[in-house]
Amino acid sequence: MELQTKGLELLSEKEQQIADKLIKEYYEKIKRQIKKDFKFRIHFKEYDKEGEKKKYSINAEVLASKKFSASDYDWDFARALHKVMIKLVNQIEHAFHSSEQK
Repeated sequence: MELQTKGLELLSEKEQQIADKLIKEYYEKIKRQIKKDFKFRIHFKEYDKEGEKKKYSINAEVLASKKFSASDYDWDFARALHKVMIKLVNQIEHAFHSSEQK
């Protein structure tokens, strides 16, 4: 697997730890479904940096035999990342029908 991240440096140390944990967790799910080498790209963006809260936008892409991509945003970083990863896993699961293979 090749993992490329962009915008990780914009995140706080706590957010980077959350990102690392969740990416590893979802990577395992994706790896089980694809079963081949793939590239994984994830791009983090922040909006409303001047205010008290920040809005996070996350775009993720998996390149395997097909291209899968998902994006979402939220005011809560962990929730935004979960939403994107769930969309990505669902697309991959649908394409490979891995939920039916046990």
